[in-house]
Amino acid sequence: MYNSLQKIRESIEPILNQNNSFLIELRSARIKDATRFTFFIDKEISLTIDDCYSISRQIEKFLLDENLIDKKDQIEVSSPGADRPLIFLKQYPKYIGKEFLVIYNEGEQKLRNKMKLLKVEDNTLFFDFNGSTMEITFNNIVEAKTILSFK
Repeated sequence: MYNSLQKIRESIEPILNQNNSFLIELRSARIKDATRFTFFIDKEISLTIDDCYSISRQIEKFLLDENLIDKKDQIEVSSPGADRPLIFLKQYPKYIGKEFLVIYNEGEQKLRNKMKLLKVEDNTLFFDFNGSTMEITFNNIVEAKTILSFK
């Protein structure tokens, strides 16, 4: 009955694609005699609670119909959360104008700076760093998190 997380990931891709969303991370945890599967998803535009609810129902129905999970298992679908690092380049455009804490490689050095995302072009991110525009290739980013502001 239980399949690898990789099989589940691959199986739900069409559902996510139909909903213009993508998987950030899939976690599983045993709870008594069941498993909780937590799907962290995102969209290139804003992800809503209604999106998560709808996608959750679609994933659950599909996985049950395909016997990839048991009826006792739990499905959770959530956004990755503002405090988690961005993983995919396609996540960045919706954060244009936002402040980031970016850890990145520059030559042999690993640097860490607070910067404001200005734009994304191809594989390059443009940040405002102390009034100057800094270009960082996506592959050089080690970790980037938005800085929450409550202004």
